[in-house]
Amino acid sequence: MTHDPIFATTTSADGTELGYYRRGSGPAVVITHGSVSDANQWLPATDFFAEHFTCYVFDRRGRGRSGDNPAYGLSVELDDIAAMIAVAGPGSHLLGHSYGAVCSLNYVEQHGLDGGTLILFEPPLEVDGPIGGKNLPEFRAAIEAGDLDAALEIGLTKFVRIPVEAMPIFRATPLWGALVPLTPTWTREIEELDALGDDLRPYASITTPTHLIAGTATTPFLYQSAHTLAGIIPGARITDLPDRDHVAHVVDPAGFADAVLAAVS
Repeated sequence: MTHDPIFATTTSADGTELGYYRRGSGPAVVITHGSVSDANQWLPATDFFAEHFTCYVFDRRGRGRSGDNPAYGLSVELDDIAAMIAVAGPGSHLLGHSYGAVCSLNYVEQHGLDGGTLILFEPPLEVDGPIGGKNLPEFRAAIEAGDLDAALEIGLTKFVRIPVEAMPIFRATPLWGALVPLTPTWTREIEELDALGDDLRPYASITTPTHLIAGTATTPFLYQSAHTLAGIIPGARITDLPDRDHVAHVVDPAGFADAVLAAVS
């Protein structure tokens, strides 16, 4: 069955317009994408999700079909998730990837989730030092100079910690050209991640059913982040995806969808 995306908008608490698409049928799942990404990156995965879920995939503020506001902080990302959950309705599941997983994690820590499952795919947490830290000035300088190509490489190698020797392969993929224009929004997100610090104890208060996903081929700190958090949130479960990394939802959308389906079953 073909489930073509249906595009629509909603409005966040500060008046920012959020563009999103809906596709599929079944229980609702709100998908919160990561940094240097947008809702379109989830089209391959939602091809498979749509057979089981009604997917609500929004462009996080500052990219795609969504607006923006100069006043930024993690709190506005949480307001945006709240706006999307209001659209999707009670009982919605919440799936977050990377920085979007951190936003989703903090939303649930503060507000809970009415009847749904929280699914976190490789949230970048400060388990072995700041995410940006001493590397953030170099990244910020490249952004300010307008060298987005260099900024993206700095971010991927210093923040995500992809090996430098893997960059030529990454640059040759279609994904590179899609990510470069989105790089400027990464600065404020890394600042928010560093501001969160390394105290993960507040997440032990989460009572929402939680399932984490990590690829065994991902960078070590992302794998450690997911597994550390799984040990902190009461009753949390975790699925390892063999030989997959931080873009498993792009390179293996069917396998990733299977993991998400298992998480809510």
